[in-house]
Formats: sequence, structure tokens, C-alpha cells
Amino acid sequence: MEKLAFEATDPSTEMDEFADGTDPDSLQEIDERFPAGTFVEVRRNNVRAFGVVLYTVLLDRKWIVHSLTHRGEVWPHAEHDVHFQMPGFVPLELAEKCGVTLLPHSQEERSARVEVSGHLRNHLKEFEKTMQSILEATRSVNLYDLVAHPDGKTWTQVTSREAAEKLLETQNVSSMQLLAVQSYLLEQSVYFLAEQRRFLKKQTFWVRPREDVEIIAAVHKMSSERDPALDAFVEKARAIVLAARKRLTESYHEPPSRHPLEGFEFTEKDRKILRFLRTSLRAMRHIQTDPFNVQYSQILKKIGLYDVDLYDDSSVYQLLSEMGVLAPWEETVTRIDAPEDEKDLLSLRPPAPTPLLPDPMGPHDLYRRDLVDDLRHDFGDMPAYVIDDWGAEELDDGVSIERIPSDPNHVWLHVHIADPTTLLPPTHVMSREAFRLGTSSYLLDRTIRMLPPDAGFHQYSLGNKPGHPDKTLTFSCKVNQDGDIVDYKVRPGILRNVKTLLYDVVDAALGTYHERQSYPFDDTPPSRPPLDTSSIDATALEDLRLLKKTTHNIMRSRVKKGAITICLPMNGLEVNPRPLPEELFGTSDLTPYAFRGFPQIRYSIFDTREVGAHLIISESMKSACRVASLFFRDRGIPALRRSVGKIQSERVGGLERVMERRDEDGFVDFYVTIQYLVSAPPGRYLTTPGPHSTLGIPEGEGYIKVTSPLRRFGDLFAHWQIKHALLAERGDVRNPVLFPEDWLAQFGEDLETRELVSKRIERVQNDYWAHLFFQWWMADPKAGERAHDPMRSLTGRVLTMPNLNSRTKDHNCQVYIPQLAVKAVLEDLSYDKGLGLGDEVNVKVDHIKLGVRPMLGVVLR
Repeated sequence: MEKLAFEATDPSTEMDEFADGTDPDSLQEIDERFPAGTFVEVRRNNVRAFGVVLYTVLLDRKWIVHSLTHRGEVWPHAEHDVHFQMPGFVPLELAEKCGVTLLPHSQEERSARVEVSGHLRNHLKEFEKTMQSILEATRSVNLYDLVAHPDGKTWTQVTSREAAEKLLETQNVSSMQLLAVQSYLLEQSVYFLAEQRRFLKKQTFWVRPREDVEIIAAVHKMSSERDPALDAFVEKARAIVLAARKRLTESYHEPPSRHPLEGFEFTEKDRKILRFLRTSLRAMRHIQTDPFNVQYSQILKKIGLYDVDLYDDSSVYQLLSEMGVLAPWEETVTRIDAPEDEKDLLSLRPPAPTPLLPDPMGPHDLYRRDLVDDLRHDFGDMPAYVIDDWGAEELDDGVSIERIPSDPNHVWLHVHIADPTTLLPPTHVMSREAFRLGTSSYLLDRTIRMLPPDAGFHQYSLGNKPGHPDKTLTFSCKVNQDGDIVDYKVRPGILRNVKTLLYDVVDAALGTYHERQSYPFDDTPPSRPPLDTSSIDATALEDLRLLKKTTHNIMRSRVKKGAITICLPMNGLEVNPRPLPEELFGTSDLTPYAFRGFPQIRYSIFDTREVGAHLIISESMKSACRVASLFFRDRGIPALRRSVGKIQSERVGGLERVMERRDEDGFVDFYVTIQYLVSAPPGRYLTTPGPHSTLGIPEGEGYIKVTSPLRRFGDLFAHWQIKHALLAERGDVRNPVLFPEDWLAQFGEDLETRELVSKRIERVQNDYWAHLFFQWWMADPKAGERAHDPMRSLTGRVLTMPNLNSRTKDHNCQVYIPQLAVKAVLEDLSYDKGLGLGDEVNVKVDHIKLGVRPMLGVVLR
């Protein structure tokens, strides 16, 4: 039973673990290979087991580790289920003798497994003794008091090793003691919350603020003592919710608004309960006991208005939304008080003298002059085309094409990138804050900029001041007719002839215009101004045509080297008004309000294939990133490259068949990769020029992101490195290396984590608004009168094989709904339904969950 519970899945917590594979540079959890013979502690679904790794196989596009437990069973588990490891626990030769099947097939395999299990049992006995000594230590040392933030309001961090050293009062901590202390921390979920991302590597816990701990204790006490205050709260909540549901129907088509909630008074205990419920809305993996679930389930059950089998964060979210503590359109992932701790944030001050810091500069000092002014190449009257979408917020790149009269078989492609490092040094507090954020976040209801909007960086958006020159860092590549890069230049530049154009206008002029977006819930698409191509004169049109030909040739060259782009329609949402005013949300004191109406949401589905103007810009940016890597490689300078390892398939000949199904531009349907179980490993940062398999970039060339310094910190950092190297070439400093390779490796890990978190937040927020829209659409009092309703004719394409749900005890699988461009969970399946990967089935919506993990549940129709 324990093994069955461990192997079961819970889609409400694992939905976002499955990458769709459409992003060629996707940031996912890093693969972690465990050598055979490694001791591992695995946790899942609140089940823990110790084991020894026997073998790892690729299964359903994921690496699955198979570990032998002390009972002699082989447990399959994901790599991220491992939370502690001890390499070399048993000799590799002994682990290999155990075989590579769930059951032993020979006496030798059986004997080897008995021997390994014996080692594990002895280890378990030693662990139990060590665990007892740790518990004894906690009786005399209050670890929480030692590591909690003194202000009582702020989250802080502690690693397993730091906790062990404080608890045992020594720096000489054994692996067994470290495992025992980590186990203790995981069991104390009231005080310590395990880091969700890359826990095995970071071994980090968030320490709850004392105020949160006290709120948890207070509500636990109310529950255990059956405090009448809970019943009083329940009665109030029920009345408020019923009134809110009536108000929702009455105001369905009104714009959003917030009003005082009249007729209710809230006691101090009411507010503690509300704070408890609000605090519970924080994502946590099921490797720790949820300290909120029992109490909020009790409250929700007593209210009696939420008809679900199991209460979870989505139920709490619905209650707080209907009570008016949260607005009905208020997602919690980006608006909750996120834990922050910068004690391990690397210093950005270069370790050696650099011309980037010509004078003593404090944390608030900006550059008073352009350090590379005399190195700038003046592009004169050469047109630089800045092409972007309607309403683009930051114009940080442009492209030029330069013919070579003496060599008609080659052209120069110039990629001009905005240059905020003209103003910003790495030592400024804004640089540190940009590093902490990692990227700008373009959320649906607002934008969180990496660089402050009021600090003057808007002046570096290209074409921002017509008639004034723009300063750039320009990446140029000489391209032959086969699309190969045969030469390159990296120079600070000056642009004097910037032409700002829209993608649609350029496509109209080139004859490549097509509707990339469809609007399944609207009879008519949104109105746009007519496409006026008069701004594109004959010279510009010839340039754009040559840019189209050149970038197309570059792309074809990459395709010959194995590039592949997986195509899957994606959704897009527009929220109006944007940004949503703060007075339309709940308040930090958790005062309940009466909300009415709903924001306008326009839901679209767009084609992810890049053609025409989008291809020109996309391929130009990729070329600039390739040039940047060559610049560092040829000078022997370590730098952070994005690398994606070899594409893999679980089926013999599967990868070859998928490659054959690509079109001439390298595009392939996502479902083809599903059917042949083809996947690419996660992208990661390397300090050497590794391969990027999905882009067709070979080992030794590399790929460095440099094209978005206004919104990605890694790009901004690379610009500082490039300028330092250029000044070194001029003779300002001897060493062209700004930061050593070991520092860069640590910086890459930090940056990768921050970018991963930022991408996840954007994805979850987009999912929230999409699911909120579905819920609002289906709640229309006049829904039955609609002539057209896409929700009535949904189909799903199977993405994963059916698995047992650990909570509902039925079988489910993940499906993709093309009519909505979202993933969903297909529930209530018979295990013998016979579904195959990529199969299409007719489905209907069963339920929609919001909260910290939005989810669409569907059943067969």
C-alpha cells in the first residue's frame, strides 16, 4: 500500500511539472543523473522511503529512477522526488548485479538485491538512532528561535547544514546527521517550508514569520477546543457568500467595482481566521504535512456551500473570493507577500580592476560619461528597422542589412541592441535589484519591470526620441547564400536612422500577412487601425525583402544542422483595464468588501509558427546570440551560454521519424513528438560553448542571450562583460575577463533559478486568468441562449498515459484542449480505456479550480 500511495499522482500539484516542449530554450527543473549505488531518500505524496539507485530509464519523456528499498522492492520515481543523496553507498559493481528489471531474473540478481537491502536495513537502524539524538537536541535548543527573522513579519532562509550546525553546535556534521536534521525540518511544516525548486541542490527551507506561526497556533487551538468563535465565523461567512453569489448574477455584465460590505462586524478571532485562510494560499509540495488543511477543511465543511470531495487551496480561494477578502479576479501567486532573502545574492562588484569602474563609485552612482564613446561605430544613414507588436512596451532591438558591392554572395546582418549599460554600472543598487528579479515580468494585469520605469532607462528604447541618435551594442554577422555565418563583429554603435514598424505592416508589405490569432469566444476579432504600408518606401521594401531572404537562409542552415521547432497553439489574454487599479483588489488588512462586475477579458489562440516579419526578428536575434558566443570563445573569455543537450526518443528510430516530419523550415507538430516520445532535456547555463540541439547550434559555437538588456538581467550582464573585453583590447586593462569562471558558474545557477521562478509565475498567472475566464463564461445567466459556445464541443489530445490519482483514487491523464489552447486533467477514467498518446477524445468540463494551481478538470462526453 505504501508503494501504491507513493507511485500515485496528484494532478493538482504536478500539472506544471510537464513541459510542453514548444519553447526551444525552456527553463525547467534540471535533470539530475544518479549513479547506480547511490543512497537516496525519496518523498512523494507524504510517503518517504530510503533506497539505493539501480538504474534510470527514459519513460513517457521523463527520466525515471528505479531504486531498491530496504524491503527488497524496486520503486520507480522521478528525479525530483529525491531529496537527499549519498553517492557510492554501495559499490557500482554490486548495484549493477541487481539487474535492470522490477523483479530479479536470476539467482545472481536476487542475491545482489538481498545484499544491498541488508546494507540499507543497517543504515536505517543507524538513522533511527541519529534521529533520536537530533530530537534530544531540539529539547534543549530552540532551532526556530535561532533562525526566525527577529521582526516577526519577514520570511528568512536556512539550509539543512546551517540548521544542523546551529542545533548540534558544531561545524563537523556527518551525512547521517545532516539527513536526520533535514528530516526533522521537513516534519516541522508549521515552522519550516521546503524550497519548491531544486531542493536537492539547494537544501534550503523558508522559515515562517513568527506572526504566521502564531496565527496557525491560534486557529489550531480554536479547532481543538471547539471554540464557539469558529461557529460564529461560519455563520457570518455563509451569509456573506450567499449574498455574493446573488450579487455576481445581478452584476454579471457590469465593469469591476469594489464597495464597502455593510451589515457585518468582524471580531478579533474572525480576523485571525481570515488571516489563517489567507496564509494557507501558498504553494507547497506534498512532501510535507499541510498545517492548514485539517482546520480549513473543518471550516469549509461547516459552511456547507462547497460541494467537493476533498477541500484544497482552490476551495479556500473560492471562500475568500466570495467573502470579498480577495477580489473575484485576484490571483494569489503574484500578489501574495512573497518570501525574499538576499543573504546569498552574489556581489556584482568585479574582483579585479576594470575600466567599467574608472572612478570610485558608490551604490547610487550612475555613469557620468559614455565609457565606450570613442569605440562606437557610426552607422550614419543606414536604416535600422525596429519591428514590434501593437502596444509593445520596450523596443530594445533593431536590424539592418548591408550589401557588399564587391561581394554580392555575402551580406552583413547588423543586430542593434539597446545599451542601458551606457548609464548603469554593475555596482549600482538598481543592478542588484535587477539581478534579484532576473527578468521583467509581463503579467496580464500589470508589468513588473526589471529596471525602474522612472530611472531614465526608457531613453534607451530604440527610436524613443525621433531625431536623436540611439546608442547600441551591435552584433554583426557576415552571411553567405547558404545562411552560414562566415565572419562577425561586435561593436558599440550609434544609429541615426531608426524606422519603427509594426509586424503586421511589414507582413502586409512583404505579402506574408496572415491572421496569427483567432478568437474562439468572440464573433468578431478586435478592431485594429487599417494596415498602412505607406511608411515603407521602395528602399525600405528592398531592405526588408533582403532581410527576409537572409534570415530565411540562416534558418535553413540551422535546420540542416538539426534545428527543430515544435508547434502547438498557445492562448493569449488581454485584460481591460490594464493595469487593474489597486482599488479593485482586496486590502492587506483582509477587510471584506462587496465586489461587483468583472474586468473585460479577450481570449485568443495564436499560431506559434514564425513566418514573415516575426521570422526576420526572431532569426536576427538568434544570430546575435550566436555572434556573442563566438566573440567570447575567440577571446578565451568564460561566459554564460544557454545549452540544450541531445534530443532523445524512447522508441527506436523515433527521433529520425520526427526529424523527417519537419517541414523545410524545421517546424513539426507537437503531437508527432508525443507519439514518438521525443523530448529535449531542459535548457541550462554553461560557461563553455555547449550545444543547443533544438536550435541546431553545435558544440563549440554556443549561444549567449544578449538581445534584451532592458528586461533580462543575464543579457545586461553580458553587455558589461563585452564592454570590459573591448576596453581591454584598446589597452585600458590587461585581462579581458571581468569575472572568473567559478564565479560565473555560481552566478549561472542563481540566475537560472530566478528566471525559472519568473517564468513559472508568468505561466501560473496566465493559467489563472484563462481558467477564471472559463469560469466567468460558464456562469453567464444567459449562457443557454448563446448561438455559439466553444465549451460545448471540446476535444482533448492525450499527453500522458493514465495514472492513479493519489487523492481521488481514480485514474486520470493529461490532455491538451486545442479549442482553448490549455492543458486539462481527464478524470474518472477506466484504466483499461485503451487511450494512447496523441489520441483525440471528446470531453466536457467537469470543474474548474483556481487558487495557487489553476486546473481544468474534464470528463469524457
